Amino acid sequence: MKRLTTLISSALLSGVLAFSSVSAGGHAAQAYEQILATPLDIQMPNRTVLGQEYRFPTGEPDIRGFLIEIPVGKETSLHTHAIPLLAYVVSGTLEVDYGSKGKRTFGPGSTYIEAIDWCHVGRALGDEPAIILGFYLGSDDPPHPLATDC
Repeated sequence: MKRLTTLISSALLSGVLAFSSVSAGGHAAQAYEQILATPLDIQMPNRTVLGQEYRFPTGEPDIRGFLIEIPVGKETSLHTHAIPLLAYVVSGTLEVDYGSKGKRTFGPGSTYIEAIDWCHVGRALGDEPAIILGFYLGSDDPPHPLATDC
C-alpha cells in the first residue's frame, strides 16, 4: 500500500511538473525553497502526438486526472478523445496503435498530448503493466466524455 501511495504521489508531482513546463518560458530546472522542479520534455507541446493542432475547450475549465494501469498482455478498446489529454508514462512501456498513422511506443518519463478525434488502441508491452498519468483538459460547457468507443 505504501508503494502505491508513493507511486501515486510521484505521479501527481510529475503531472504538476508537466503543467509547469508547458507554461514555463525556459526549459531549465528551477529551484524554489530547496525543491527542484525539472521540466518534462513534452513531445510537440503545441500539437498532438499525430501532429494535430488543438485548442482548449471554451467554458469553465474541467481538468480531470487519472492514474491509468494497463495490465501486461491487455489493451484498451478502440477509442477516441474529443479533448486534449496530457499523458505521462510513469512506468512500463505503452504502445499506441493509430491505424493508418502507425504505432508509437512510449517508455517511462514519456510525455505527450494524445491524438484528438482519431481512433486508437493502447497496450502494455513487456513484462510489467503500463502505468500512465492522464490529465483530460476539458470544460463543463459542454461537458466532454473522456473517451468514446469507435
